Amino acid sequence: MSVFFNGRQWVSPATMSKVDDSAMYNRNPSVGNIAALIGKSTGGAPASPLRFGSASEARSVLRSGDLLTAVEKAFDASNDTAGPAEVVAFRADPATQGTYTFAGQGGANNLMVVSSSDYGAWVNNIAIKIEDGTSRGKKITTQFGNDFHVGDNLARDVAVVSYTGSGTNPGISVSPEIINLYANNATASMIDLSTIENVAQLVERINSVTDFSATLQDGSGDLPVLRVFETTGNNGASTSSLDAGATYTVTANSYEAVRWLNSNAEGFVDALLVDPSSAIENLANTTGFVYLTGGSDGAAVTADWQTCFDAMQLIDVQFVAPISASPAVHSMADTHCQFMSDVMRMERRCIVGTDVSTTDDDAIAAALALNSDRCSLVHLGFYDYDSTGVLVLRPPYIMAGLLAGMFSGVNPGTALTNKSINVNGLERSLRNPVDTDRLINGGVLAVESTRTGYRVVKSITTWLTNSNYNRVEVSVGFAADFVSRSVRDALDPLRGMKANAETLSEAEIRVTSALGVLALSEPYGPGVLAGDADNPAYRNIYVSIDGDVLRVEFECSPVIPINYIPIVVFAAPYSSTS
Repeated sequence: MSVFFNGRQWVSPATMSKVDDSAMYNRNPSVGNIAALIGKSTGGAPASPLRFGSASEARSVLRSGDLLTAVEKAFDASNDTAGPAEVVAFRADPATQGTYTFAGQGGANNLMVVSSSDYGAWVNNIAIKIEDGTSRGKKITTQFGNDFHVGDNLARDVAVVSYTGSGTNPGISVSPEIINLYANNATASMIDLSTIENVAQLVERINSVTDFSATLQDGSGDLPVLRVFETTGNNGASTSSLDAGATYTVTANSYEAVRWLNSNAEGFVDALLVDPSSAIENLANTTGFVYLTGGSDGAAVTADWQTCFDAMQLIDVQFVAPISASPAVHSMADTHCQFMSDVMRMERRCIVGTDVSTTDDDAIAAALALNSDRCSLVHLGFYDYDSTGVLVLRPPYIMAGLLAGMFSGVNPGTALTNKSINVNGLERSLRNPVDTDRLINGGVLAVESTRTGYRVVKSITTWLTNSNYNRVEVSVGFAADFVSRSVRDALDPLRGMKANAETLSEAEIRVTSALGVLALSEPYGPGVLAGDADNPAYRNIYVSIDGDVLRVEFECSPVIPINYIPIVVFAAPYSSTS
């Protein structure tokens, strides 16, 4: 007799247990609400996701440029919405790093290559100086402007070698990959460093040679052995005598210099030893400061923007704003959002902006060219103060970044319609309803000046094919996206499970739980679905299994914004009797 329990067959009698945690899964939505901006800046790695939790973080990395301006406005977009928790930036410029190659004390070999941690032309102003340490090793200073970092006494002793025998002329010699231990004018042992991984193994090997002893220092056993031997050990030469109790100290000063440059103690550069075999030389001092070379911003072309969109496929964001007036880039953004939503199951939407001086007619033509339910277009620039306190005109594509920040600062399903925007003036004023009606009908997301501030007229997409709420209203479409992703995430753990009644029941529970959370009104929930006792937010959940297909269907009601408030006043003549 036997029993099958918890994935195994039990033959010997036993008392078994299993914890069923199927009811413990997190029922809260796992979908985020993050904006990603692509543009040009003077700092930051190109085509890489740069995540910021505040405008100050962005300034320290992006330094300057349209991308930084847009990120700053995304964090300070509106008084009617919360600020985004996170903004992801992609630098479109094909920027390069600055570098400098340092020689060893012998002068013939390149020993260490230093590369700027950041990318761009500004890094060519980073200066480095190498000199003797105050007590030992090296002192390295990295400097940019008035900001500098100093690492002093950069040295490391990794092992001490001594001769314990009574022979004559004992010593040690070091060449790029060979250590010779010798006594009585003859070689006692030749150790090939290429066959040894770390210092600990080297110490063991030396201790196995008759009359020679090695002691590990400073916990250096894991250091790669070809990185540590330097001709300027305690004797300053590649051949050292070990007579009369003398010792040879194996140093890793160059390794220690690289370690410091790569640590958090220094923020300008990163370093790499050029070749393991060349590390037998210590770093040569520089004559004063030397500067990095080769850093450049580059000129972003269409392919560079596409590289950023390709890189964005690997991260999960919900709103995308290319900080560019190029119609080709706008088309890329829309194509990216369509592909990620339809194929990659990572729904997202984009907001694009034209250049300054865009007429209403040109904006309507641009929206017609896009005609997308996942892309919105804004055509008015705004006035704002720059870092020097001067009031400047920002182009509409910066406004697109501002609106993306607003959408990522509200709950899904919340429209930006009638929400205020933090600007100091608009490029020009629109007449409501004369101009705004025409723009809305043409698929343009318009902003206007009102007596109570600057506001979004109606947060719509460029979709012109029909008037379906989920196609035209950004908030309704995003609510539908949020529902789809939340239910999909809730059901995905069931893939691979057995197609039986238990799984069917589990699927229904998961769908009901996910929809129930989405139907919770703010502030208790996201308020993505709307309903009441007579008209519930979701109903008619249908779950079935047919072969290896688990099919789920349900009806739900994504929230729809109130756009129009008609008021009827019944006037009646006054009548009275006395």
